[in-house]
Amino acid sequence: MKKIQPFNSQEEITRLLKKSGYISDEDISTAVYIAALLGKPLLVEGQPGVGKTELAKAIARSLSMELIRLQCYEGIDDTKAIYEWEYSKQLLYAQLLKDKIDDIVKGTKGLAAAMDRLKKYNSTFFSEEFLIQRPLLRAIASPSPVVLLIDEVDKSEPSFEALLLEVLSDYQITIPEIGTITATSKPFVILTSNNARELSDELRRRCIYLSMNMPGSERQTEIIRSRLSGIVSDEFLRMIGGMLTLINAQDLKRPPSLSEIIDWSTSMASAGMDKKEVTLSSLGSLLKDSSDQKKAFEALWKSKHQ
Repeated sequence: MKKIQPFNSQEEITRLLKKSGYISDEDISTAVYIAALLGKPLLVEGQPGVGKTELAKAIARSLSMELIRLQCYEGIDDTKAIYEWEYSKQLLYAQLLKDKIDDIVKGTKGLAAAMDRLKKYNSTFFSEEFLIQRPLLRAIASPSPVVLLIDEVDKSEPSFEALLLEVLSDYQITIPEIGTITATSKPFVILTSNNARELSDELRRRCIYLSMNMPGSERQTEIIRSRLSGIVSDEFLRMIGGMLTLINAQDLKRPPSLSEIIDWSTSMASAGMDKKEVTLSSLGSLLKDSSDQKKAFEALWKSKHQ
């Protein structure tokens, strides 16, 4: 199995991620570099909205690799994560075989001879033609390297973690009816967790760990700059940065995520708004709680009139 070493240094990762629209920092770039160097999965843990999933997307873009995403949820099992058989297609094939059975066994002598002739059709029921590849099998079977995102693994059950450990330990999947499928090159695996439940020590030991926090106002402004490059002025960015600093200082029930900050900044730029024109309704893409909106609006109003 070939291990892909896609990056030469942390600095290169930072540069490539920025080119792909993701503003990294030293901790993020170092963790990505070590995971790539050692060929280990990267476990990224943090609150919702800090940019965990976007990091995986940016890595895929920067490497020009396909991103295969497995979204975890309570009750997910191997039929949704690895593979399942296309039963409706198998039934249709069985019906066609039934209609042709007289022609197939024609000329045979005795039941044993007829059964021997039918045996060659049995394996067709469980061939790749009837196999539905789910994300894990798609990543393992891919002829070229891919980025495999196992998103929100903490939403799955502990038994599913055991399934992941088996697949990711050897990067191979055994299908009893077909055989063992082994990856020709390791996928770049990224697992994300919102820390909804404690993940097992076995899973953590097999991963490079990255704790991701919400970036500060300065990095938030840099992220906005990268997303709105060529659209907004430096004056607008300074205004947005000052407003975010003030808003983040409030005791918010639901602090905004990075995607909401980007949406809000984009809407502000598109509408040509400036600080004095901020209204409660204009905060709707940033803050999704009425009490948070009022706190932010009052803080911005007081700052304007001091």
